[in-house]
Amino acid sequence: MKKDNLYVIIYNDNLFSKMFIYKERTDTMRMSSEIKNENKSAFYKKSVIFSYLFLLIIAAIVILYLYKDSIEDTNMFVTKQAEVVEAGIPKSIIMNLIYDSNNFDIFNNNEYLELKNNLSSLLNINNDIKCFYLIDLKNAKTYPLVNSEHNYSEKSFSGEDIYTSLNEDDLLENDFNKTVLTKKYTNKNGDWINVLIPIHDTKNNEVIASLKVVYPIKIWNYKIFIRVIHTTIFFIATILIILAFHILYIKSTTIKIEKRKLEDITAQLKKNETMLWTVFDQAPIGVAVLQNFDYYSDINITFEKITGRSKEELNGMKWMTITHPDDLQISLEKFNNLKKNNNGVYSLNKRYIKPDGTAVWVNVTIAPLHFENNDEVTYHMCLVENIDDRVQKEYALSESKRSKDVILANLPGMAYRCKHDKDWTMQFVSEGCLSLTGFKPESFINNKELAYNDIIVTEYRESIWQAIELLPTKKTYNFEYEIITKSNERKWVLEIGQGIFNDKDELIALEGIVIDNHEQKLREKQIMFMLDHDYLTGLFNRKYYEEAIKKLDKNKNLPLTMVITDINGVRLINDAFGYSRGDKLIKETANLLQSCCRSGDVLARLGGDEFGFILPNTDNEKADKFVNAIIKACAEYNKNKKNKLFEMNISIGYATKVSAYEDINDIMKSADDYMRNKKLLNRKSIHNEIISSIMATMYEKSEETEEHAKRLSRICKKIGDQLKLNQKNMSELELFAMLHDIGKVAIDDRILKKPGKFNDDEWIIMKSHPEIGYRIAKSASEIEPISEYILTHHERWDGKGYPRGLNGEEIPLLSRILAVADSFDAMTNDRIYRKAMSLEYAITEINKNSGSQFDPQVVEVFQEIIYDL
Repeated sequence: MKKDNLYVIIYNDNLFSKMFIYKERTDTMRMSSEIKNENKSAFYKKSVIFSYLFLLIIAAIVILYLYKDSIEDTNMFVTKQAEVVEAGIPKSIIMNLIYDSNNFDIFNNNEYLELKNNLSSLLNINNDIKCFYLIDLKNAKTYPLVNSEHNYSEKSFSGEDIYTSLNEDDLLENDFNKTVLTKKYTNKNGDWINVLIPIHDTKNNEVIASLKVVYPIKIWNYKIFIRVIHTTIFFIATILIILAFHILYIKSTTIKIEKRKLEDITAQLKKNETMLWTVFDQAPIGVAVLQNFDYYSDINITFEKITGRSKEELNGMKWMTITHPDDLQISLEKFNNLKKNNNGVYSLNKRYIKPDGTAVWVNVTIAPLHFENNDEVTYHMCLVENIDDRVQKEYALSESKRSKDVILANLPGMAYRCKHDKDWTMQFVSEGCLSLTGFKPESFINNKELAYNDIIVTEYRESIWQAIELLPTKKTYNFEYEIITKSNERKWVLEIGQGIFNDKDELIALEGIVIDNHEQKLREKQIMFMLDHDYLTGLFNRKYYEEAIKKLDKNKNLPLTMVITDINGVRLINDAFGYSRGDKLIKETANLLQSCCRSGDVLARLGGDEFGFILPNTDNEKADKFVNAIIKACAEYNKNKKNKLFEMNISIGYATKVSAYEDINDIMKSADDYMRNKKLLNRKSIHNEIISSIMATMYEKSEETEEHAKRLSRICKKIGDQLKLNQKNMSELELFAMLHDIGKVAIDDRILKKPGKFNDDEWIIMKSHPEIGYRIAKSASEIEPISEYILTHHERWDGKGYPRGLNGEEIPLLSRILAVADSFDAMTNDRIYRKAMSLEYAITEINKNSGSQFDPQVVEVFQEIIYDL
């Protein structure tokens, strides 16, 4: 590509300013020269125009003069011509025509005929004359002598003018005493003009007639035109010659001017080219020319520095080669679109790969280069600006902003900046405002919808303002107060911030963060509540109870009664049904006891299943009524319970301090002892009722029946007799047979009554019933001796049983006996999932599993007694 075909736009302030100053100076000089040339040219043009106007005026005057002169010459010529004709006419013929006008023989006179022939010859020679007439002034007749177009017979001479040449008015107007030209006139034959020549009487020289010579106007005008046209042509030719010389002079002058301009332009182009290539080489942005997908040889120094490659390396290299792979697709799309349209410009931020593998961010602008007489675009201008530092700074700024936004977005509240005024006029509010207050951030900006102060609970506003007013310079502040949210709920917030002071240490703004402190406040209240209250029942706890005793142990509260209550059978219920069922009983008992409280009474949970009352100003009689009210409330509660297992049973004891000299601790001990004595008295019957309830529930929930328990008891007793067991073991064996599956009371009904096989989860739950039964038995002293048997009744002789994997004689004997009896009874009776098996099959199965599942000695004894049942 030639350098003079390269056009570059460089965007740089300093360089552009220098170029502009240089251009301005040259433009100013050029404009001054052009103004002078224009002034000269304008003066010259005016001079030429005036010269031509003057020449035209002179020509017009000459032509006008010539025209008038031609008219006079023509008039003189035709007049002389007519006079010559008149002189040649014999006067005798005229005299005869006039004085003997009725004699038509004269027309046959030789002399007349000769005259006519002469006139005819004259007409043939001179085509200017149309005809001749003789006007008889005496007789007022007109005689046609000869016409160039017609011949007339004698009858035509009747004194009428067939050409209607003159009427009476014309005769009166014309002076026939001298030669005259008549006015132009028109008849049916055309436009005419006449020459009248007087004819005198030879005797007395009197004018007796007039010769009328008729000329066509067109001939007349033609003669005048011929004379004028020659002069006009001369003047036109002269003007044209002058104009031609003038044009030649102008062209010559123009050529000289254009030559000088061309020389100036050539010199200016050289300067511009020098300036252009200086700018090109020193431009602070990279400039290169692309030939389709290749770099061309026109590449400046900055482009080489940006890409890290020399002009020689870049020449012929495809620009895709140095484009970062992540930016290649968008670069190709934009470039192909530009090539397709052959118009427009596109800019793109992308990365170039340097030879060392590092990437540099650049802004690339691509524009097509259009050349004259070539519609196809194969070259493109490529402007490249190094924006790596800017991108890195923008990235750092973006990351900083992102981090700030993340921090602000994840703050447990809202960040703000507000004016120092009572409205807390917000200037900035973070997005956390919405979740904190229910209002959008823009609602508070410049108090658009409401001021932040409007949502602060009224009781806090003044105290906060006073604290802000007294805020020391550059000190932080924090306040806890409540706000009213958009949903009209009160919410605790914690505000932490710092004042913004001007140079005069005047507080002008506040910046800080308002944090949602509501949950923490609630937790604090909850903690405070939990310090004095029981977490399960919501009643006061032992700590508060003891503090309340100290506060109420005053003379004014005497008599002061202490009431201690205890729920019977909670441990048994916990072991049988889990702690959730026991907790439910404790909470229901707490609610019942609280419903019995009077105003001023204190009720607390002292621990586990024990509660305590402090009854100020209550004597024994009132205390007795109070206790009876509790017992009555329990009875009412139990009426609604279908299962005795879940009835409420409470042991109550109380004691009253009536004298200030009595120790309150002794009163408390007396009440506790009273309650425990009553609990011991009722323990056996209560436990028996609970166990009976558990058994009834178990029989109801599972396929185990009371008959099954009795059958097992009978089989176990027979085996025990054969094994010579003592009376204690026989009693325990009988009770064990009845209660061995007591743990199933806590198993879900859907598992117990499932007709098919258990899945893994269900089997794990089912295998837990020995441990549940063990805990139930351990909680009741009456059946505690058989707890170990209940725990191990699913152990196997070979150690593959559960829950502890015991083997051989590690398993208690009573558990080994029950294992054989239970298996036999299970096989010989119907189950949900199968029918009963035959006696022989059951005995065979037991014998088969002797030494693996069962104790061989027990199996041997079982075979001896089985047929005696």
